[in-house]
Amino acid sequence: MPRMLKKYFLALLVPGLSGLILSGCAGKSMDRPEPEPFEQVRNRLFLRGNLSQFYRSLESLESAGSPGDSAEYGEDTPNVRILFFGDSVIWGDCLTVRLKRKFQERFGDGGRGLLRFIDWAPTRLMDHTNLTRGGFERHKIPFESFDVPPFPHLGFTGFSHRPQNDRATTIQQIGPRTPIYDVRRYQSIQKNNPSLPAIPETGAPAGAKYGTDGESWKRVQLIVRPGESREIKAQLSYRMEDGATGHDAASLRFVDSGCQSISFSIPASRRIDLSFEGRPYIDGLAVETGGGVSFSSIVMRGLHQAWLLGIPEEQFACGYRQYDPDLVIFQFGINESQTMHYAVQGFSPEIYENQLRQLYARIQRAAPRASILILGPWERLLKQNGVYQTYEAHARVREIQKRVANDMGLAYFDGFIFLEGTEGLRRAVRRGLIQGDYTHTSYPGGHYMADALYAKLMEDFQTWKESRR
Repeated sequence: MPRMLKKYFLALLVPGLSGLILSGCAGKSMDRPEPEPFEQVRNRLFLRGNLSQFYRSLESLESAGSPGDSAEYGEDTPNVRILFFGDSVIWGDCLTVRLKRKFQERFGDGGRGLLRFIDWAPTRLMDHTNLTRGGFERHKIPFESFDVPPFPHLGFTGFSHRPQNDRATTIQQIGPRTPIYDVRRYQSIQKNNPSLPAIPETGAPAGAKYGTDGESWKRVQLIVRPGESREIKAQLSYRMEDGATGHDAASLRFVDSGCQSISFSIPASRRIDLSFEGRPYIDGLAVETGGGVSFSSIVMRGLHQAWLLGIPEEQFACGYRQYDPDLVIFQFGINESQTMHYAVQGFSPEIYENQLRQLYARIQRAAPRASILILGPWERLLKQNGVYQTYEAHARVREIQKRVANDMGLAYFDGFIFLEGTEGLRRAVRRGLIQGDYTHTSYPGGHYMADALYAKLMEDFQTWKESRR
């Protein structure tokens, strides 16, 4: 059943929800609040923005019950899709893996979301095993794309993959929960130092059959564009829970250069093998269990988020329409502030603000039912003349992000306020939560920030639910 149609049926189950969901059928963005005067929100930790849309999706997921409550798990249980974009702060799934685990602990494991065909250190996902060994081209935004040139080969996430030949096969497998030794070491130290923030282990996802090892996949989605042929074929093999294998295939013919989606419904499986005929551009490969929160981590190391504007707009919009995320999170700012500090190619606060507004408006047009959340940057110190110092450009970036969020009705979590400014940053470095570069979190620090963001979202989710009773 298509996701949007499924939402209509769920609207009948949640009191008061049907009119709210059906009123959005015309494609208009719902629940966008009127902006407040910026001085009234400047020192506020959290802005709800348009999170009511996301909260309704979470509420419908709760109303459907725990995934483990029904033998029909995966058939009609909804998925809630979170799409998290970040820079090198989320290198190696830092911060994002914890946020994924927290959401899935309460709402169920909806799957690992969008996967990569080619792994490298920054983009490697935890709690997952990619067994693909070559055979695919990787297309991504180049470094130093300051003038935002067009990227005709890229999909909506800023990445695309293409098989080198018809024998190329991607192999993806559910992996056990990845141990993070830095976090375990921190937890051991914290037991004897109660002044340090506690970072407890997360439990198994709600209704989990496999504990913390990941639930079986029941849905596979491909978002593809034509490559060398107008006709393509995707061939899927899957390994079920009992070790038996099955096969499926789908063909499609492109009528233009736009993207299309291929969806497979499969028996509960622990591994998939996919190959392609026609060498298409593959803008997305998503795996889902059939119920719970599906969480995707998109690492754009060393890049500006607004360089996504180089993706042709219809190509960009098509991917968002096909993937249909419920929440899009952006964590950026360190690269933008450094570029602004050195005025590389004339990059200025005015250019940055204009680019952000264009990017968010593009997403709102493409996915009007998606909520957008900005995780604002904490303080950063830049090494100048051998000394780590604050710099004005980073403060400007923080202010611009928050002002744009307020003006455009987006959610905002202020990392600077949460970490308590410059002195809080220095304290976090001493505690081992921020690395010695005064910029990036350690893995314990990523967990700490993820916990803070999740706790605030759940607190506000509860407030939102109570306000509607």
